[in-house]
Amino acid sequence: MDEGMVAGRLDGRDEVVVFDTETTGTSREDRVVSLGMVRLSSDLELIDSLHLVFNPGRPSHTMAQAVHGLSDAYLRRQDPFERHAENILSFSRGAALVAHNLSFDWRMMGQEFGRLGAGGFDTAARRFCTVRGWKARHPGKRGKLDLVLAEIGLCRDGQIHGAYEDAVLAAQVLRHLHDRPCFGPVHLIPPSNER
Repeated sequence: MDEGMVAGRLDGRDEVVVFDTETTGTSREDRVVSLGMVRLSSDLELIDSLHLVFNPGRPSHTMAQAVHGLSDAYLRRQDPFERHAENILSFSRGAALVAHNLSFDWRMMGQEFGRLGAGGFDTAARRFCTVRGWKARHPGKRGKLDLVLAEIGLCRDGQIHGAYEDAVLAAQVLRHLHDRPCFGPVHLIPPSNER
């Protein structure tokens, strides 16, 4: 288990930031095009939200664009990641960090911060992966987000994977894994920096 990774359950000591990225692809050269974050209290109640889009400076792979639905022309109009890096760090400061398939989102965010020559997310922050949590609680079941959502009676609004919607949905999975009911309706918000 990675250093800082929490097994099983969070202990309710820290506020939590659940985050998700959409990217141009999955390689080391690929970039984050959208970031969704929801900040939760230590008892997993919604406190705040952040939704951003970025100009990745490169086109998305065809399969990645089919997943996130953000055209290269739209992304070229957006700010680069670096303009919002401090806001992202400020939003996540002092919180445990959670994602569905944390290793992927953690790596992609680390690559973005690494390109800036700056520290990224606090490596000492406690981390929790809802895929690992789901598989530990439900041995033999697959951990793909859409399958997990179907098991707990939820689904996404459409076929496109938006970073903000996926962060909200991962927060619902986190609540389920901590024996809490799902939130009431959470309205999806557009990116706050969208041009």
